[in-house]
Amino acid sequence: MATGAAPPLEPDGAGGRRLTSAERKSLVEELRHAAAGSAVTARTFQRFVSERGLKLGRDDVHAIAEDVGLRLSADAIGGMVDQGSRWLTPEELKRFAECISGDSERDQGCLRALMATVSEVLGATDLDELLRRLVDHTVRTTGTERGLLLLLKEGDDLAVRTAREQGRDLGLNPPLSWSIPKKVLHEKQPIMARVSGDNEVLDLTHSVATMRLRQVMCAPVSARGRTLGVLYVDSTIGGPAFTHADLWLFYAQAGLMGMAIENNRLFHETLQAREMSHQLRVAREIQKRLLPAGPAHFGPTELAGMSEPSSRVGGDYFDYFPVESGRVGLCVGDVSGHGIGPALVMSNVRAHLRGLLQTRRSLQGLYGLLNRALCNELTEGMFVSLFVAVLDPSKMVLEFQNAGHTAPIIYRPSDDSFRVIPPTAPALGLIDDLSAGPCPAVTVKSADVLVCYTDGVTERHSPSGELYGEERIRTVVRRAVKKGATPAEVVSAIQHDCEEHARDLPPRDDVTLVVARF
Repeated sequence: MATGAAPPLEPDGAGGRRLTSAERKSLVEELRHAAAGSAVTARTFQRFVSERGLKLGRDDVHAIAEDVGLRLSADAIGGMVDQGSRWLTPEELKRFAECISGDSERDQGCLRALMATVSEVLGATDLDELLRRLVDHTVRTTGTERGLLLLLKEGDDLAVRTAREQGRDLGLNPPLSWSIPKKVLHEKQPIMARVSGDNEVLDLTHSVATMRLRQVMCAPVSARGRTLGVLYVDSTIGGPAFTHADLWLFYAQAGLMGMAIENNRLFHETLQAREMSHQLRVAREIQKRLLPAGPAHFGPTELAGMSEPSSRVGGDYFDYFPVESGRVGLCVGDVSGHGIGPALVMSNVRAHLRGLLQTRRSLQGLYGLLNRALCNELTEGMFVSLFVAVLDPSKMVLEFQNAGHTAPIIYRPSDDSFRVIPPTAPALGLIDDLSAGPCPAVTVKSADVLVCYTDGVTERHSPSGELYGEERIRTVVRRAVKKGATPAEVVSAIQHDCEEHARDLPPRDDVTLVVARF
């Protein structure tokens, strides 16, 4: 009896798949849509790649950046390149090279067999049907009787995915010596064994002997350096002895089978990612419509705001709207966390808040009502910081509640002074049955400017790790107001200065601003 194992493989070369022109065009269109009409920045591109789980090579990153008119640094490109985005590892490439023996007739046969396998891989989209066809093809090219594909389950357990014999299905529990697949799985090298005489049986295991097998080959099935399972063929009929070239051809076929499985997984992941991307895009559009459409005037009071989520949807919120008796309501809020969950909570806060403000003449008692509602609705560990204020323009009095929110500031240009509005109660949703005390109020003057923001502004990092901070906000507000800037222009000035501070580093938190001039 002769047994053999493939020699160890050495890294050699690299393989990669570039996007087609249609794929690249589609991604460019999606990227431009994600930028919402603005110029695509490095931060937008990085977030786009990350959120969609894209696996891009360096050339594709370069090409897409050029298509959208973006110049990227080497570090930015490196952060978007998928280091594992190779269709074949060096070891897998070496496996195909080992099929070439120098015998022209035999090498042509090997290449025909591999091309036929590739044709099968490219010609089917149903994975079960594809695997059946690939196993049947492997049985034919090896001249064996049976072929089995065994894939890993949880842990190191193998399970039969496909078992075929001369074109018919054997079910999922055919007789098998499990020691051979497990040996191959453990050593990650193919093996072959055969009987050299009529009276000899394979001695690898007792079960192999019982089955009277004459030839066996088994090879690991892998893709991108990850072992997925093993491919196994055997026969009870004698025939020409397997050679190492036969083993390498079989090993190469196992590699193509791994590629088929991986490609199918990536195909379905891409479909799911695109569907998720579409759903998030719709959610983002809905969330944007819940915010004020632009600057607003309510009598002499002028307001403007912006909110930029750190992911596709965010947990920040701002609003301004008229309330009873000619008064003006405004608010800024921040739900803990990021993503869909906080976004849903914030839409609920908006509904609660608008309903309560339209029916109450004072903010007194508002905190307790909101807090009880949110304590019943929020999951454990979530909370909402919220600043809400109502201006009575006839008295120029601003009544407010600050539930654990970043302290807004009032700038009075007449004496170049700032006033801070500190928290008056804990964040909402933390302590049930908690009510705030009397509602504070401040008197404002004409031309005073109220600036509200979330901690995503003050805690925005520079490349060196420095926080943007409150002092920079004051500097920008003072400079802009003294130049006669409108609230919308003050918002833009703070946003621009914050971006300059971050230097294209993506934000770690949602960024929200509201400015009111009385």
